[in-house]
Amino acid sequence: MKSELSFVLLHERPEYLKDCAVLLSNQWKRSLSARIQSIEKSYKDLPDSLLLLESVDNEPKVIGHSRLTRVLEDSDGCWIGSVVIAEEKRGLGFGKLLMQKSEEHAKQFGFLTAYLNTKDKQGFYEHLGYTYGEPVTMVASKSHPLMNKNSSLSQVKSVTEFPSKACTLKSDPPNYNPSPKQEGGNISTLLPPPPPPPPPMPQNKLSGTNNSLSNLGQYWMKKTL
Repeated sequence: MKSELSFVLLHERPEYLKDCAVLLSNQWKRSLSARIQSIEKSYKDLPDSLLLLESVDNEPKVIGHSRLTRVLEDSDGCWIGSVVIAEEKRGLGFGKLLMQKSEEHAKQFGFLTAYLNTKDKQGFYEHLGYTYGEPVTMVASKSHPLMNKNSSLSQVKSVTEFPSKACTLKSDPPNYNPSPKQEGGNISTLLPPPPPPPPPMPQNKLSGTNNSLSNLGQYWMKKTL
């Protein structure tokens, strides 16, 4: 039987949506409807899925999948996730080929760095040139309000923190007559003591090493394209 390989993008070939969902659900258990919903929003400008097709006697079948998404912390970075090869096709070099094509597609957008995470395939990605790094955040689209060159993690943090200045009390009522300060007294004794400082955060003994794991038990990796 004659076999041919090809790559297509999901936003251009939506007829493969269900096949992709089945392939992903076989690897990571999830309802088919939820899986379809998670990948059906595929666009030319990302996020999008890259599909590896094998055609036998002109009958194409999805045997590989990867998904490319933008990264919040790095406007020049791309996330490559949901990388999977059909179980019966593993060990034949298709995974390496899929990653190479995924990186080539990322370069077409001008991305300079590829990011990913994995629970147990770190050796495979090391062989492809990936090194260990810090966690990053995927964003749904380029139009995300924080996806621009001027955005930074400090800006993201500032919109979630409480104001640093204390609230100002209204002016005293007309009949307000404060008691005179007693000799030798201290006005600070009238105020409640401040709360104790929070305990120090536990140190991640694995960060910065080849065994660095996130709190999700996954290896975070990156590669310069």
